[in-house]
Amino acid sequence: MRYLSCLLVALFCCSTLAKEAKYVRVTDGAHPYVIELIELALSYQSTPYKLQYIKNIPTQSRAIRLLGKDNGIDIFWSVTSFERENIARAIRVPIVKGLLGYRILLIDQSQQHRFSNLSHISQLQSFHYGLRHDWPDHDIFVDNKLSVNAFHALPGALNMLTSKRFDAIPISILELPDILKTYNAFAEQQLLLYYPSAVYFFVDKQDNALYSVLQEGLNKALKDGSFEQLFSRHFAKLVEELSLEQRTLIELRNRSLPPSAPLNNSQLWYKKQNDKS
Repeated sequence: MRYLSCLLVALFCCSTLAKEAKYVRVTDGAHPYVIELIELALSYQSTPYKLQYIKNIPTQSRAIRLLGKDNGIDIFWSVTSFERENIARAIRVPIVKGLLGYRILLIDQSQQHRFSNLSHISQLQSFHYGLRHDWPDHDIFVDNKLSVNAFHALPGALNMLTSKRFDAIPISILELPDILKTYNAFAEQQLLLYYPSAVYFFVDKQDNALYSVLQEGLNKALKDGSFEQLFSRHFAKLVEELSLEQRTLIELRNRSLPPSAPLNNSQLWYKKQNDKS
């Protein structure tokens, strides 16, 4: 009887340990979609996971260098680059399906007629664009031979737009709705600029276990449709409200995107079809 009691206690302890949650540290204040996608990817494991939110991670460059550190985080998400993929290990699933690479121009409303009949990148070269000095598209626009003026803060840039210091400010469609609500700004009505851009999850290069868990979870979510359902729940309304499918698409090259990006897997990308040659 005593042996049976000890055996039951041992089994109970093992069961408790097996179900004890693993904590994964992430930066506090993330977009709900990102948090829900991490939780979805982790949900395919038999071991439960819980997220621990870390405050006071001031910059992206600081965050990626804190991956795996005692005072750091376990998952970082950002636009990929050669440098970032050298520092950390990327799970090469573009988590917002490339939406960050779609740009709509802020312009002076009185100048809409200048943009209404454009359809080719060469026609963009007669305009001057305001881009914040540390935005990734600053260098992309320069590389595409477009005229760029750098600025440091958006409120000042909007004043420069009004005073015709430049003609347009390209804004990510993910940020545009909040900007339009906050500022007295006007979004150009016809064009949609695009360059391929991938936002990945990153983990410490030595954290093979978490890398495998996230990779496996994202692949399963893609296969069973739950990834697409989550993406649509957060972004389908945005695509519709900004009339992306009705806009004229003009593509820019992005040579800062590592060639390892899975551009040939159409399931991983939102793709606005360009109907104009």
